[in-house]
Amino acid sequence: MVLAAEEQVMDALGAALEGRTTFSIGVARQELLVDGELHDSKGSVPRDLALRLHKRGVGALVFERGVTIEELRTALSWIAVEPDGGNDVAPTLSRVHITRIDYEHLVIDDAMRDAEFAVASLWRTLAELAESGSAAGRAADHHRTVGRSTPELGPSDVGASDQPRRDAAPTGAFVDASGTDATGYDTDAIIASLKGLLHQSPIARRTAVAMMELSGNTAAADPNGGALIGEQLQSLIDRLGASSVTPIVQSLGNAGESRRFITQISDVLPIDAAVSWIETAASAKQQELSHSMIRLMTKLSTLAVTRGDVATTTDFRETARSLVSGWELDDPNPEHHKALLEQIASFERTTTKVKKPSRRDAVDRSSVESKRLVQMALEMDCAGEDTTAATEALVGEGAGQQVMQWVRAAGDTTTARWVRDATTSPRAVRQLLLSEPVDRLEARALLEILEPSAADTLLDVLAESTTRGTRLIVRQRLAEFGDAITPQLIARLDDAPWFVIRNILTLLFEFVARNPTSGAVPDQITPLLTHPQVQVRIEALRILVALDATTRDTALRVALRDENERVVVVAVQALTDAGDAGARLPSHFVSQLMALVDAGAHSDSVRARIVRTLAFTHTNEVRDWLVRRFAKRTPILRRLVLVEPSQTAVSALQVLVRIYKGDTAAASALRLARGVGSDPRWQLRDTSSSVERFT
Repeated sequence: MVLAAEEQVMDALGAALEGRTTFSIGVARQELLVDGELHDSKGSVPRDLALRLHKRGVGALVFERGVTIEELRTALSWIAVEPDGGNDVAPTLSRVHITRIDYEHLVIDDAMRDAEFAVASLWRTLAELAESGSAAGRAADHHRTVGRSTPELGPSDVGASDQPRRDAAPTGAFVDASGTDATGYDTDAIIASLKGLLHQSPIARRTAVAMMELSGNTAAADPNGGALIGEQLQSLIDRLGASSVTPIVQSLGNAGESRRFITQISDVLPIDAAVSWIETAASAKQQELSHSMIRLMTKLSTLAVTRGDVATTTDFRETARSLVSGWELDDPNPEHHKALLEQIASFERTTTKVKKPSRRDAVDRSSVESKRLVQMALEMDCAGEDTTAATEALVGEGAGQQVMQWVRAAGDTTTARWVRDATTSPRAVRQLLLSEPVDRLEARALLEILEPSAADTLLDVLAESTTRGTRLIVRQRLAEFGDAITPQLIARLDDAPWFVIRNILTLLFEFVARNPTSGAVPDQITPLLTHPQVQVRIEALRILVALDATTRDTALRVALRDENERVVVVAVQALTDAGDAGARLPSHFVSQLMALVDAGAHSDSVRARIVRTLAFTHTNEVRDWLVRRFAKRTPILRRLVLVEPSQTAVSALQVLVRIYKGDTAAASALRLARGVGSDPRWQLRDTSSSVERFT
């Protein structure tokens, strides 16, 4: 299995290197870059491969034209080994280049690193505030009679400690290895301590300044860094709670400074948290917000999250700033209008919680109208182009089974036949089977009602679908059509991709196995014996072997000359099957098989299979040739002695013993055979070719 997989990779590499000098694969953590372009695949295999290569420490693979199977095997053998953390050096090869990257020590980009330092600076400041506040509280309790008071802190008190310090490390009582998160601080302990200290105006003000310092860093941060800062601020606000956020907002007495603080935080927070923040801040400032504006903001935030585009996000941020500037507006809406807006906003908040709605959840009003139109057409027995369009739309949305229920209920009417044809039209079939994710039950129900006339459409789907499950059920339905679609299948053999040709050949093989006298099939299949893809050559050979003797002999002669061992094995197995059925091996095949073994172009195991096939003939020439495969004469005394054992030699000896045991000319060689009982190397079991079937 490993050897077969390596050969398949080699075949694929050969195809990829046609017309180019190199073929490169770049490795991201969960993605692959093929020749510098992101590999767009919906399957899990590329993602799994990227993860495995990432774990192995491979940054890039470059293959040059002329790469050999030995170089490929060496590279794959190294890649397949789990890294042991020692002196793990990639092999140096001529045409395969492996670039290693120590992913664990990669330095992230400056903008992202600055964002992480800014987050760490926030928690360091909060830790210092919590620590100093706790110490000041303990000192006040101890020295209460002295009458000392805590001096008020201004913006200058923030100082350099509030700027990102890249060499800073977590210190103090709020560093606990058992409870710290990625910041290095025990954030739960910091939050718990701050909640009891924020009633002190200096502590609350310095907390607000630290939050503004962090939000200001988003100007230089990339989108990922800005998202990190926004998430940290949202986490801090949520964990503090509205009662603790209120003194932070109130500590900024100046109206302009207060608005700047609220606006700056809302500009950084994730979209879905900004409206809640504005409501909390307004409550802290005892400002009356317009209910209509809040509802509209909620709708706009929902739209921004759903679309995810820059323009909608910018509109939301600008609206939020305008709201903060003019939130003193009175609310002119009556109570029932408020209730309606609240219902709309609540509905949209609920729907946005489902990130990936299913096809049925996403059906819009046009789907309802399509259902009404089709039902009315069937009831009144009156149809037109709009009925066809509505039917195709319903099939594409996964309602094909329901449409067919309506058709059956309507009986044998003109409109029912019209709708049935629309349900199985090429456009509707393609829309359902090529839209991911495919509803398997709906797809199977549609395929069951398709006629052989839909074979061309299904062949198009077979060529275009990227989902293995879809291709499987489509091929299964094509097989059920039987010989009726043979002309459509043969017509696709000239210009279809190789994997489609292979699927077509497997279908034709099933048809030929049922009816070996199929007319024009041999003329169309024979040229495929020289197709560049080995899988196509194998399937073409299987079909031709199942036909008449003349076609079979011609195909086997071509296949035995193939350079790929898999094709040769299929041909040898066909000869073995014929021998098992009682047919003698024709003389021209005997000569070709012996020449294949003598050439030594194939592996020892394949040559051994060829030797075992010669058991279906009985000639002096074959007898003497078999002896030469496992015995030789000494230079001086000319005595017959055994050669070094190999699979080929063992098979030759066993065929001679089984077929020529009564031949006097083989007596000396047979005596050698009786003498190998003490040598376990010659005791390999003779596995018959009839059970070594190629799959």
